Amino acid sequence: MDKLQAIVGDYAVFLGIMLEKVAAAGFDLDDFVQMDHMCYRVSSLQDYAQKKQELQSVATLLHETRVNGRPIASFRLHEPVKVKGWRVDTIELPAPKDGSAFAEGLEHIEFVIYDDIPAFLRKYSDKTFDMQSADRGINPEIGYKLDNGCGVKFHLLSLPAVVYLEKKLGITEVSSKA
Repeated sequence: MDKLQAIVGDYAVFLGIMLEKVAAAGFDLDDFVQMDHMCYRVSSLQDYAQKKQELQSVATLLHETRVNGRPIASFRLHEPVKVKGWRVDTIELPAPKDGSAFAEGLEHIEFVIYDDIPAFLRKYSDKTFDMQSADRGINPEIGYKLDNGCGVKFHLLSLPAVVYLEKKLGITEVSSKA
């Protein structure tokens, strides 16, 4: 077992299942520039601090930003993960939202789309998307709930590009509220 797997679980199986679920939901995987990152959820601030420390043994902390009032840490993996022809370079670790219970583990993946969001929404007009963050900051995103209870999110920029812009622009807090 590799170090990353010891920290986050069997990411290769998770990513494989997620890719299958995204395709089965009717999305064309060729519509995506890259599978940008995977997200690992924790259930407490104490778990967040512990997992953040553990991840630093296999990844470099790029940035920690407050999103909707809670910290989210972004890491670049020392060794990219490769699954079914996709390369994943980053992992996101959000602190839990107040009042929301999350099971610990890998929870969603995110893709960078080729088209702009309106074109993507037109192409997939038969889908019901979560639009809560569609107008958010420099990297609007839309979400979709898969039938396994996990989610997939779509956006325009990769997580490292967003981190670069946030640092360059001095952004330390992001809100999805209009």
